[in-house]
Amino acid sequence: MNDKLAEGDSMVVQESTKTISVAFSSENEVLRLGLEQLLRRISLVDEYSIHRSAERLVAEADPGTDVFIVPIKELEEAPAIFIDQLPPHSKILLILNGVPDECVSYIAAAPAHGFLSDHDLSVGTLADTLRRIIAGESPMPQELTKKLLERASQPYSAGPDRPALHLTPREQEVLGLLADGLSNKQIAAQLRLSQHSIKRLVTTILAKLNSPNRTSAAAKALREGLVYRADGLAPRSHMASA
Repeated sequence: MNDKLAEGDSMVVQESTKTISVAFSSENEVLRLGLEQLLRRISLVDEYSIHRSAERLVAEADPGTDVFIVPIKELEEAPAIFIDQLPPHSKILLILNGVPDECVSYIAAAPAHGFLSDHDLSVGTLADTLRRIIAGESPMPQELTKKLLERASQPYSAGPDRPALHLTPREQEVLGLLADGLSNKQIAAQLRLSQHSIKRLVTTILAKLNSPNRTSAAAKALREGLVYRADGLAPRSHMASA
């Protein structure tokens, strides 16, 4: 995270007379502290609240908040499901951790009002992004814009020439257990990993499968032969979320 003012940042930070309220969340303490320091230096923001997870953000934030900020990788469900839980008048800024090719459609489908890469975070970029969101624009990183334009220029193919889905061996393992209806806690115990690690893996799997939730991902995995259940049954209809 870049906390250093770039040339022209002070003008960006000071140019607006209207002030807004912001609520943000992150499970990463470094990111929380960094965002707090940046927001304290932006005159556009007159108040903010800090939350330790997206779930706590939804439960604890003031419903009158103008802008909600959350890292997209920390969402257990699809962004549309998370955003639907927030006040309808609020604006949503999603923080990206890169733009993997297999996640472009997933990111683009998120009904957010703006995107900002965590690699580009600075007083100037955050202030400019917030200002543009409030003004009704939809700012996004250049990398995401470029990939969306490249994808839009390519003819759609639903046939066998479609790029293969690439899952790591660990993701394949987690997907198989997810399809069998195991919760994050159960998967973590079986693989001897932390629940935090499993949550990250499940989020990545949902993104790669372009699925809004665990049930959808499991059904798609079974339908497309990504995993196999010995009993031949479909995944459970009410899969655990933790």
